[in-house]
Amino acid sequence: MGLLALLGLTGCRTETVIYSGAFDSEPYELLSVETKGFSTNSIHYIIKSERMKSLEINAVTTDWGPPYADDLYGNALRTYLTDKPIVYRNEPDNAVQHPSTMLYLSPKRFGRATFELYTRFMKSEWPKIDRQFGHQEYSNFPHIIGLVYGKQDDFARTFTAKREGKNYSITIEPDGRIRYSVDKNGPSEEYSGLSEKVQMPGKVIYVATGKDAGLPLSAFQAYKDKSGKTLGDYFALQ
Repeated sequence: MGLLALLGLTGCRTETVIYSGAFDSEPYELLSVETKGFSTNSIHYIIKSERMKSLEINAVTTDWGPPYADDLYGNALRTYLTDKPIVYRNEPDNAVQHPSTMLYLSPKRFGRATFELYTRFMKSEWPKIDRQFGHQEYSNFPHIIGLVYGKQDDFARTFTAKREGKNYSITIEPDGRIRYSVDKNGPSEEYSGLSEKVQMPGKVIYVATGKDAGLPLSAFQAYKDKSGKTLGDYFALQ
């Protein structure tokens, strides 16, 4: 109980209204939420309005960068907030300030009408908010370039296989990140020899060769998704 009490003291959440405005004559607020943990702090945002359900902009509803291709969303409803070409980076986006991202609205929480309402809201209001907060020095404020009606996880491609008696998975995130992980009572990422991101154009994934390069190219044929397809059915392995 003493440990639980200590952990409770180390987790502190602070909400601050950083912007307020009106959409269709209805007031709304943008909140910055800072959570201080035992060793790390995190910040996410919440749009609050009496007319619309509150919408959290956090690690679950955004990506680390723009999508590597629009067709990864299949038949899901989506809309883009800009007519400018989407600039996808083949390099890791970890250190990119003001990262571009799609915003995901789960159908389990938001009805179709609310999604369409938020689409109008983002086209009308978000550019003003973006101009105010997105270009500050060292800003990690999300540059939202579009909305998707679905959960972020719905659009990741996951391929699994057994290796040395353990369950391994390769996950391709919508922002192109490639993760290789093994379940050891919880996910743990390992080196596979695959490129860190999908390379565009062409949906290319590089496979390292040579000594200590990781898994050989042939090994990835064992990894399959729920449809029985392999990485090579969706991406060009080189």
